[in-house]
Amino acid sequence: MVLFSFLLILVGITGVIGFMAARRSRRVERDYFLASQDVSPYMLALSGSASKFSGFMFAGFMGAAYAGGTMVIWIAFGLIVGSFISYWLTIFRLQAMNQGGWALSLGELITFQDGENRVWLRRVIGLLTLFFLSVYAAAQLKAGGKALEVALGQPVYVGIVLSAVIILFYCWAGGIRASIWTDAAQVTIMTASMAILLIVATAKEGGVVAMYQAFMASAPAGSDQTTLLPQNLSIGGYGGLTLFILGMLGYGLGSFGQPHVLARAMALAERQDAKKFFVTSCVFDTLFLVLSTLVALSTRVILKSAEDFDAELALFLSTQAILPAAAVGLVLAGVFSSTLSTADSQIISCSASLSRDLPEPPSESMLLAKAGTVIIALVATAIALWADKSIFVLVVFAFNGMGTSIGTLLLLRLFNVSIPEWGGLLIVLAASGTVIIWVMLGLSRIVGESVPGFIAAFTALLIVKLVTINRAPDPGL
Repeated sequence: MVLFSFLLILVGITGVIGFMAARRSRRVERDYFLASQDVSPYMLALSGSASKFSGFMFAGFMGAAYAGGTMVIWIAFGLIVGSFISYWLTIFRLQAMNQGGWALSLGELITFQDGENRVWLRRVIGLLTLFFLSVYAAAQLKAGGKALEVALGQPVYVGIVLSAVIILFYCWAGGIRASIWTDAAQVTIMTASMAILLIVATAKEGGVVAMYQAFMASAPAGSDQTTLLPQNLSIGGYGGLTLFILGMLGYGLGSFGQPHVLARAMALAERQDAKKFFVTSCVFDTLFLVLSTLVALSTRVILKSAEDFDAELALFLSTQAILPAAAVGLVLAGVFSSTLSTADSQIISCSASLSRDLPEPPSESMLLAKAGTVIIALVATAIALWADKSIFVLVVFAFNGMGTSIGTLLLLRLFNVSIPEWGGLLIVLAASGTVIIWVMLGLSRIVGESVPGFIAAFTALLIVKLVTINRAPDPGL
């Protein structure tokens, strides 16, 4: 029954919706990368939420909650507040700037300013997009592999390879339209599934009070895993807590620089669509994150007697423990397919960078766009198969890397802050380099890499302004 419902939902969502999207495809790059700007803003908003969370939320976040307890409340807080601020600052300006859909990649939008085409800056942004989004997509493939491991008892690598094959079908056939449609359907199914899981778990435990008491008893003696203000951090006391919260807020602000998420805003046709997108995104993100946090914390109660296991399987194992077989298949299929549709939007964004950011002039070839999709899918599959980091670590690294580098440049562009091309290069390299070095040195245990990344970006901006303040204006800037 688990297998039947899993395959029914998976084929129904990926097959039917993918086929419908392929039939609507207009076989041009603007449709492949922006869905011709004719998709409902409500659907775009749900798709954006799915693209931000997906495999991270269903595997990485759940694993972090099972292992670390209430620390995930602050992760959710950072995501809610940071996403609200980043959307408020960017969505309306982004839609207005890309009126008519002239830019097909985020790199194009950022680097064409006041009539100047900054080719080398666009190429560097393209390379950073390829690097970080390939890692991000790999994390989604790993999450899909873990879902399949639980659903069908297959090794993780089988799920990774199968995910990549399905994604290639998606991307080749329907482009970003298929991703948007399936994202919206899947995140709706998953939200309903998690609500059911939480209600059933609470009822089985004997009610809300009993669930709360069981959760409070789930922490080992001397642990702070059930306290709202955790103190057992790398730096103790409230100073360490402040750094932790700042890191999570910075993580949420990383939405500034996510090409696969902002592509949804670039696909908005009218200003009123941007308003609908913004309100829907804020309401749904908050609902989804609060619900996900409650479900994540409840896994400590549902699996309290379980033997040692990979913490990132907590949601899947909890589903098996308390739901009937048909519902288990529904949840696992939703998780599996939602990770796919997030990964395919990331792969399509990489394909946009390959065809639009790296060549000069940007390519108009659909064949090159689709060839890029195949190349990036293979690269992401390789990373997923051999990377030994957790899904949580991979996603946070990629999210912060793009958010601090590409996101900072996007803000400057949206607010029409003029800097020379070398200044833009300095900012993105300083931010991305800082994030990479910070992670390699293991300093993320002190404060999340988004904080030093943003500090490096704005320090570089200050240097650029100090160097250019006394110079004559450069024509064209």
